Formats: sequence, C-alpha cells, structure tokens
Amino acid sequence: MVRRHALGFTALALLGCTSYVAAGCGGSTNNTSNQGQSDNDAGEDSGGSGSSSGSAGGSSSGGAHDAGSKGDGATDGGNMPSGTYPAFPVDVAQVLNQGGKVLSAPNIVTVTWASDPSAATWNSFDDAIGASMYWNAVNSEYGVSAATNGGHVSITTAAPTALSDQDLDTMVSTNVTNGTWPANTPNTIYAIYMPPGTGLLFGGAADAGGQDACAQGVGGYHEETQAGNYVYAIMPHCSMFETADIEDSASHELNEASTDPHPNTNLAYAGFDNNHLSYEFFNAFQDELGDACENFYPWAYYTDTEAAFPYAVQRQWSNKSAKEGHNPCTPVPSGPFYNVTAIASELTTINVNLASLGMGAGMVQTLGYKGTLNQPLTIHLGAFSDAPTTGPWTITPNVDMQFNFPDQNGNAINNGTATVTLDKTSVVNGDMITVTITPTAWSNLGVVYVWFKNLLGNSSPSSPPPHGDYPIIISQN
Repeated sequence: MVRRHALGFTALALLGCTSYVAAGCGGSTNNTSNQGQSDNDAGEDSGGSGSSSGSAGGSSSGGAHDAGSKGDGATDGGNMPSGTYPAFPVDVAQVLNQGGKVLSAPNIVTVTWASDPSAATWNSFDDAIGASMYWNAVNSEYGVSAATNGGHVSITTAAPTALSDQDLDTMVSTNVTNGTWPANTPNTIYAIYMPPGTGLLFGGAADAGGQDACAQGVGGYHEETQAGNYVYAIMPHCSMFETADIEDSASHELNEASTDPHPNTNLAYAGFDNNHLSYEFFNAFQDELGDACENFYPWAYYTDTEAAFPYAVQRQWSNKSAKEGHNPCTPVPSGPFYNVTAIASELTTINVNLASLGMGAGMVQTLGYKGTLNQPLTIHLGAFSDAPTTGPWTITPNVDMQFNFPDQNGNAINNGTATVTLDKTSVVNGDMITVTITPTAWSNLGVVYVWFKNLLGNSSPSSPPPHGDYPIIISQN
C-alpha cells in the first residue's frame, strides 16, 4: 500500500490514507485473521432457502419473482448447476495502469539493523522472492520479470525508539545520494526492515503530532523519496507481529513497489476502472494490486511451499484471472471460485457525488443502477463458479450503515438505506437471481451501496473457501 494513495479511481484526485481505513493501508497485521468487509460485517447467512438477513440499514426476505431472462449458461433453478463454467459473462473490476512505468527487472536492496535477530531472514526472503514461482505468478502479466539481489545493508548504529515516515524518507535519499548504500538504478527497490522496538510514526515525531502507524493497523507501505524519487518499501516490526506477518507485508509491498513504483510522480497500476466505483467502495479506495486482495479475503494469506522460497506471502490481484471468472487473487488457491455478477445489459451510467471526499473529487460517472426513492427496482444477478462446487452456496445482501472510508475531515459517511429481497438465496452455477431493491433514503453521495456475500454450504464466515463478494451502487441520478 502507498500510504498516501487512498483514492485511485481514475477520474479522481488522490486522497490521503487516514486511520479510518487504516486496515487497508499496508501489509498484513495478522496473517491468520485478515478479514475485511466481505467476511466481518453484519448479515450472516440465515441458512433458509427463501430468506436472508441483511446488515444494518436493510433487510431482505424471499419472494416469488420470475427468474428473468437467462444468459447462455443459465439454469432454470432448483440447484441443478449449468455445465458451462462460468455460466455468465463476468462483470468485474480491473486495476488500470495510469500511464506510469513498472520496474521491469526489480533489483532489491535489503536494509536491516545489525541488532535485529531476524535480519538474516529478511535478507534471505528478499534474495529468494524474485526467482520464485510466486513472484512470477503475481507479476508477469504486468510486465515485471524476475527480481534480483541488489545487496544487503546492515545498519550498525543503535536503533532509535521511533522513526517517522519523514525520517525514513530522508534516510533513504541521504544514504543513496552519498553512496553509503548501493547505487540506485531504474529498477532498484530499497527494502527497509525496521527492527523490533522501533516504532513507526506517520506525520512526524510524536511530540509534533506523529501517529503510531502500528496502532492504526498499518503493516507496511511503499513510496518514492521526495528528493531523488528513489523507490523504497518499509516493513515495520509492530509489537504484535510474528515473522510471518512481516513476510506477508514484504510480499505485498515489494509487488506494489514493482507495479506502482512512483505513485507521486508517475502513477502505474493503481485504481479500479471507471465503470467499477462499486469496487472502490468495497475496498475503501485501497486499490493497488496487493490492496485489492489483502483485507477482504482471509484465504489471501498462505505459506509458499517452494523449496527455495518457504515463506509466508500474500496473494495479489490478477486482472486476467478476474476477467476470466476465476479467483482474482493469485496464485489461485485450490477449490472452485464462486460469486455472482450483474447482467451487463441491465447496467447503466449513473452519477455519484464524491464532493465530500475533498481534494478535487466531485460528481463522477460509473456503471450501476438508477433508482427512485421508495419505488422498487428489479435487477438480476447471475450465480457462477469456475468449476463444480460441493453444493449450493448462500447469497446474502448487505446494506451497511456507513461506508468504510471517511469524508475529507475524517468523519464517517452514512450509507443510504434500502430493503432488498431475493427470489432465491441458495444458488449454484447458472442460477439467475431476481433482486428487488427499494431505496428508502439516499446517502449524501446520492446513492445506496449494496454488496452481496456468498458462502458455500456450512462454511464458517471467518474462514470460508475461496469465494467472491459482489458490490453494486444504486443512484438517484
């Protein structure tokens, strides 16, 4: 995550990351329990075949609606899956390159403190990641090839009790400029592993108002220096972190530093496409390739089993895999991926007022649905999987009380309200779901935001099999 890059929607200016969305501001804070909106909000599955309970602000109950028109792979219901996988053309966001260059052959310089007992682990991790199958899987489609070892730096001076983001920025630019560290190249990343006992502060020293990054849930970030535009990544050693947490963070930040190395001067892969503002809402505007997977899918974290790379890592967003109807987070975990999708012919251009987010944001256009207050709107969703599932899965609509991103002053933004009903909540690949949404109040963005949770069989919401959740926006204009 680029800490300063929180709003990447391509039609908008950038907003700074705040503590309100700090969970999406860095690498993993706990590699066994990273759960975000899709698995941690209200609105658990009811288990019934004709009803479901939405989260605060909305409710849903099954009705007897017609299935509507079907796609090529659609079924007549009754939990008999289609033999076409996926059964529907999949509507899904793509993370766009905003015109910047990636690092085509990253060269990783590892910086540690001699007092850090894990320094050898961080050196070995960085030396091995670039030639791993994991690295190839997450980076090759974006024009990034194998990374190489750019050398090790061991800082022998005593580690301070805290370093601010400005301190670290100055440290990188000073040591590169004066030749203390290996020379910069167009592909260099300086990977800095902070030692245990040294805190990371955002916004300056503690007595100048700096904030504890670990307390905000930040597990790492990547940046370019203000002087020299040198690319670097920071991995703090928060007090609650285990080795695996820092490895997860490093995999996340090194990937993003390669695919979006100059976020302030030459933005590359950052921001979902303009047609999918709903995905920005779902991800709290955390929209680089690592961010798109980190908090919203607990199965995004795993330990690689390669003999030469036995480390904890995080899966990263793949445009190609997502577009083909597979799991969007690669390397793809085992098991079928399942979700629901809009029917493309029903989507229309809508307007969303983002003025309250500040910094140049205003009225933007995206795809969604137009609604009228207190009038029912009927749409259809197609259930799909990329392979046979072990049985039907449950779909649950959620209308959250608040958006999970703040306004320009750091205040919570209330969502609109709506009632949501589905003609079926137990689905398989090929089922068409008729959804009736009745907006009862608009947010100050002029919309109601709804997302649909998918959970297979008796799976635990805290540790479900690989699945997707699907967000939509209903607008008043």
